[in-house]
Amino acid sequence: MGHTLGVLNGFKRNNCEVFVISNERFWGIDDFDYSIIEPELKRPFGGLLYNFYAGRALRRKLLELTPDFIYHRYTGYTFFVSKIAKKLSIPLILEFNSFDTWKMKHWGKSRGSVRGSLNYILYNIVKRIEVYNLKNASLIVVVSHPLKADLLKMGIPEEKILVSPNSADTDKFNPETEKGEKCKELQQKLGLGNKMVVGFSGTFGPWHGVPQLTKAIDKNLKDQLLPNIHFLLIGDGELRPEAENQIGHYSNVTFTGTVPYSEIQHYLAICDVLVSPHNPQVDGGEFFGSPTKLFEYMAMGKGIVASNLGQIGKVLEHGKTAWMVKPGDPEDLAGGIKRLIDDKTLRESLGENARKEAISKYTWKEHTRRIITKLEEVIR
Repeated sequence: MGHTLGVLNGFKRNNCEVFVISNERFWGIDDFDYSIIEPELKRPFGGLLYNFYAGRALRRKLLELTPDFIYHRYTGYTFFVSKIAKKLSIPLILEFNSFDTWKMKHWGKSRGSVRGSLNYILYNIVKRIEVYNLKNASLIVVVSHPLKADLLKMGIPEEKILVSPNSADTDKFNPETEKGEKCKELQQKLGLGNKMVVGFSGTFGPWHGVPQLTKAIDKNLKDQLLPNIHFLLIGDGELRPEAENQIGHYSNVTFTGTVPYSEIQHYLAICDVLVSPHNPQVDGGEFFGSPTKLFEYMAMGKGIVASNLGQIGKVLEHGKTAWMVKPGDPEDLAGGIKRLIDDKTLRESLGENARKEAISKYTWKEHTRRIITKLEEVIR
């Protein structure tokens, strides 16, 4: 949600007239002209069939709008956008955040089981769709250099790949939010009192470091290293039940569940420290992510404890914009959290520097400006 709205608003702020075509209505879309093409069946086969009836609707809309370019957020079963853009000779920008074939192998219920008959068929279908999209895009936007390297190995020309990290809406995610009435009400609702608050926002999955964060929280609370502290865990995912079983009995741990994107800034604002404990990839490969929450943390001007991993370790600087810890090490994570809680001067200095960095380098307006500039070079 944050990424999609950030890109849309970024194009708008770069003087683009934006029309949204989506498979669902989502928060924030009412700020744009939009059209919804609702799916009739669920994935996976519903996702494949969607290409045909959605394709007809998209073609009619494009002939009516005559856009200068199409920006498509890639998803595994979708090929109709690339096909129609090619037929109508409209430049296509493909936002490519990860390989769906990689996720089928290593994420979710199907991970490790792509050799099963149905999964094997679906895997090969998705692989062909993936290649088709990448080959036919005018410009491919990736969030990290490891993703670019993987595309180059596939034979994608370097000149049509742009690396641009994720960003944040620095107006929405702003330290001034903390002074608002909604934050005061939220603090009362959660029973935080005068406690220091350590926050995590994201998916409860192995890649996001939830197992290590759970152990770090347990250590700090069990050893009473941080007696006047409250841990606020925002989000949901497959590892949430396990995390609740391990640390849910502590009175100063709160699991909020999924929070609407329209409200997330208030939850981050009431935190004193924010954590991004990402883990190395499960296949041992180079970390290819660019966590959106990292840039939102920076924009909030809070002290950050983060894994020194991949792009995270390049965007953040230890002791200047964040306190960096060893990936996958709960002891180091627990120590980093304690360090920032104990040292107010360091915590506030890191937060102030991080926000300055976000404003100067990591706004969605700057992100989309780079995209527009690169597209003009490619199609010139």
